[in-house]
Amino acid sequence: MPKSRRKKQNIYLTETQKKTREAKTKAIANIQECLSQYTYIWRIVPEDMRNTYLQQIRADWKDKGKLFFTKNKIIIKALGRDEQEEQELNLSKFSQELVGNAGILFTNEQVDDVRSYFSKTQFDDYARAGGLVDQDIVIPAGKIRYHNTGEYVIPTQKPILESLGMSIRLEQGFLVLDQDHTICKYGDQLTVEQAHMLINTYSLL
Repeated sequence: MPKSRRKKQNIYLTETQKKTREAKTKAIANIQECLSQYTYIWRIVPEDMRNTYLQQIRADWKDKGKLFFTKNKIIIKALGRDEQEEQELNLSKFSQELVGNAGILFTNEQVDDVRSYFSKTQFDDYARAGGLVDQDIVIPAGKIRYHNTGEYVIPTQKPILESLGMSIRLEQGFLVLDQDHTICKYGDQLTVEQAHMLINTYSLL
């Protein structure tokens, strides 16, 4: 039988649904409810945070507070934009600090404990373009080994390493780097190419 020519509706699973007015109203109510439940409110500013790690932080604070990462407009609406709207005294001054990618944490935990947690909380992750480099990253000259195992890199990896700009030669079955290869230096802001190189050569470092 011939295929039907009826108009078909495409459904894209990658699309995200916009929050409804009801969802926004509920978020505002939840934030305002926390004002009477917790002693402290903190502004949380993550640096290049992935959602996976944010979920870990949520889990850590599940029984110790309430973390909100939503649009600043919603949080500001809940807390109050000015003295006339603020839910608590001087809360509008706090709202004015909510710019950029930031969230809020409600908690009764002591100030020193909160500071200690967030000062120590860091996650290892793949390099991404725009990140700042905190050290010189150099692959040394000589026979190329994997840093994590100490084994020599197999010859079949030669085209991949060459595509990353490394001067490689095959010598008696070993891949040899003719000279130190600097990927990036302290203080650099990673380019797309540098981030790609770090991802593909991290086990060599």
